[in-house]
Amino acid sequence: MPRCLFAAVVALLCPIAVANTLFVRAAEPESASGQRLPGNGAVSRSGLSYSQLTGTGSISLQNYSQYALPANAANPLNQFSGTLTLSIVNGTLTEQGTALAGSYTNPNRLPDFSFQFIQHGTHLIPLQRQLIATSHPSWEYLLLPGRVWQENGDNGYSRVSLPFALQEVNANCTHNGVMTFLFKDDGSVSKLAYQIAQETCQYFKFNLHGKVNASYQSAVISNAAAIKTAYEQELAARLPVKPLSALASDYPQAGVVIANIGSDQSSSHLSAYGVYYNGVHYAGNCATRQGDYPFCQQLVLPSYSTAKSVVAGFGLMRLEQKYSGTQRNLAISSYVSECAARGWADVSFGQTLDMATGNYNSAGASVDEGAQSTIDNFFLVGSHQLKIQHACGYPRKAAPGSQFAYHSSDSYILSRAMQQYYRSLAGSNADYYTDLLVNDLWQPLQLSPLTYNSKRTYDAVAQPWAGYGLSFISDDLIKLGRFAYEQQGKINGQQLLDASMLQDAMQLGSNGGLSTESGNGTASSRYRYGFWGYDLSDFTQVNCTNPSWVPYMSGFGGIGVVMLPNQMVYYYVSDNSEYGFTKTVKELAKISPVCS
Repeated sequence: MPRCLFAAVVALLCPIAVANTLFVRAAEPESASGQRLPGNGAVSRSGLSYSQLTGTGSISLQNYSQYALPANAANPLNQFSGTLTLSIVNGTLTEQGTALAGSYTNPNRLPDFSFQFIQHGTHLIPLQRQLIATSHPSWEYLLLPGRVWQENGDNGYSRVSLPFALQEVNANCTHNGVMTFLFKDDGSVSKLAYQIAQETCQYFKFNLHGKVNASYQSAVISNAAAIKTAYEQELAARLPVKPLSALASDYPQAGVVIANIGSDQSSSHLSAYGVYYNGVHYAGNCATRQGDYPFCQQLVLPSYSTAKSVVAGFGLMRLEQKYSGTQRNLAISSYVSECAARGWADVSFGQTLDMATGNYNSAGASVDEGAQSTIDNFFLVGSHQLKIQHACGYPRKAAPGSQFAYHSSDSYILSRAMQQYYRSLAGSNADYYTDLLVNDLWQPLQLSPLTYNSKRTYDAVAQPWAGYGLSFISDDLIKLGRFAYEQQGKINGQQLLDASMLQDAMQLGSNGGLSTESGNGTASSRYRYGFWGYDLSDFTQVNCTNPSWVPYMSGFGGIGVVMLPNQMVYYYVSDNSEYGFTKTVKELAKISPVCS
């Protein structure tokens, strides 16, 4: 991340509605097999036509309805199996309210693109489903499954719409887009058009679009049957989705005003939001500057500091549950050699997770986090050695466990400590993120493949960051929130997280954490084991008469996953530094009480 941008990170899309009744937002059915499209292919198209995709002229920004599955689409006549390669040239980038493109190297150019895909029914599945490192100095790829269909005007070619995202190298900023092209079984392929008109990124917002030459090399994918089966299982495991407006019709006695849900964030900066209740995901639209995103349920959402909850927090809770229940009391200096001589001998794993190490320059809200030395020597560096050198270097100012001081570097220290401790038990090549989180939690919870990798240091150590660096879809956020609160850390009745740690983190135990009142915090704010807690009785909008502590995860820019005592999970992903949720909670309380 460029130096001039990162100061914003340390602090804790103007939609254009274009009516087009011929196009609908692409939906993911429960199964990807069989023939399901009901149309006859008679589609009237105002953009991205056959002649535009096969001709030499440029293609302008489109309303995203032109990239969506049309209501009258027919089943595809061609089957894609093989490698799609793009001849990358510079696209057209226009910043939207920021002026930082000059701080990046080639931000208007996609990374090199040559990836394998396989078609299953009307779905196109990329073989690489996690974050893809590239040689580009600014961007890494995330590829998502797309759709394939037939239109009568495409002269026998089948049409593909493929969601993707660019994620910033060494950072978590995520810019979602869509690609489209035409192909035939014989390897014929049109040019490919793409555009990005949405992001979750507080400091760098832009539209990017272009048209590039493409080639298609057909090939048999050796494990095709397993890929297709896994994809069907993935779709079937997603929570049932209804539009957010269905809350009003499903609970008519409540008198819910749908417009109030999500109103704590500016609509032009709100990427995704929704409510989980009684087994249903009520999803809001995914607005962009060019209409609604056509793959809303697959929009890539960055974790930012929500990773502190589910990687650092769940990671230590999983260690505690699996290995005798004493890991929270282990000394950091015993497992992080760089911290051994720097006042960490009396700092425990649990205190580090609480960001209460006693080692800091200032306890003021995000003062250390926003310091230029932190930006230069922790966030902007890519190697483990440089990150840990800064992280271990804070002076002792208070007794461990007595003072909250927000440090992403503390989460990194804990990540390293957990890695080294776990390797002392499971072998020198063991990886706590893969074994204890992906294998033990993410896969049984049926999270998306996006979660199976964490961003890591760019060296041989490959240390998971833990404080940020994951990617989710909205279904993942709900499942993680439900797992923490409603399921109490259990999967199929088996306790997988330490119950006492989780109870405290959920504000249900005997120790809800330290106050974060230093600086801009208030007495109604706590932090415990990677989770924030807020007392709803401090907010007049909700009108709780007794202390009513609610746990939530929080991420930079305006990301929240709020776990309410009525078994609702409310999530919002935005990027205008708006972190509130009380207006929404007040509305949701009409359906079911939220006060203790």
